[in-house]
Amino acid sequence: WGSCKFVKMFRPLLNIKRMCSAASVEYAPEYASSCYLPTSWLQLPLLQRQEVNHDSTRYSFGLPPEQSLQLPVCACILLRGPGDVVRPYTPVSDNSMLGRFDLLVKRYKGGIVSQYLHALPLGATVQFKHIKFNVKEQYPFAGRQNVSMLCAGSGITPMYQALLKLLGTPGDKRLVTLLVGNKSAKDILLKDELDSLVATSAGRLKLVHVIGNEPNVTAPAGWVDTSTFTAETGWIDQVKIAKYCAPPSDNTLVFVCGLPGMYETLCGPRTDNLLPEESILARLGYTASMVAKM
Repeated sequence: WGSCKFVKMFRPLLNIKRMCSAASVEYAPEYASSCYLPTSWLQLPLLQRQEVNHDSTRYSFGLPPEQSLQLPVCACILLRGPGDVVRPYTPVSDNSMLGRFDLLVKRYKGGIVSQYLHALPLGATVQFKHIKFNVKEQYPFAGRQNVSMLCAGSGITPMYQALLKLLGTPGDKRLVTLLVGNKSAKDILLKDELDSLVATSAGRLKLVHVIGNEPNVTAPAGWVDTSTFTAETGWIDQVKIAKYCAPPSDNTLVFVCGLPGMYETLCGPRTDNLLPEESILARLGYTASMVAKM
């Protein structure tokens, strides 16, 4: 960039820095965790966008130079769109990235925030914050020796955040099983990144891709197991969870992330800490303490 464009794009960040360091601070930001973002709204510039597939885009947002987002694992951030509509997102970049962070956002028909982001020009600012409710199950997940993950669509993002920490921390040798649901193979997000994690995990990560628009479907042509993943069809259901995931135990942790219907079926509403008796995970013998709703 030219120097003028750089200054204009990062002016919100420079203003915040001045306000916090001046002798007469206009306000003292509050923080919910180690995250750089305060609990009040902060404007950050859109630096870059990359189309990932037919309905998903990767966005890079700016931080001050050499600044990490410093988001704990697992945790998300909040983004405010038009009409004060707020959505939670989990970055797909880890804390080693400096001066920026990346969000992977799936667009939905009529989705206020996802459509708003897709129409934004580079250099436009977006409001973010991070509150205590955004801090979820925290690494190192003490006492848990087996980790299973159940997700669908863009629900892969918090799982990917946890995977980077689990597989990238020296001395952590725990086994992880990841079941990812999507409508079709072309809808799979972070596919190459997941393949790479499996290939370098020395057998610690078991990846199962499940594709289908309904519970019982025939595998499309070419949908077969590969060296990095097991190919399944239909939905993530009781049979598949029992087949691939670690069994119920005090040292087992099961992450769940997806659309509301997935929560209802597998473990009950995301905002409810209880595990309904009729849910699939409860029927399999898991308890609420074994399940982390992301």
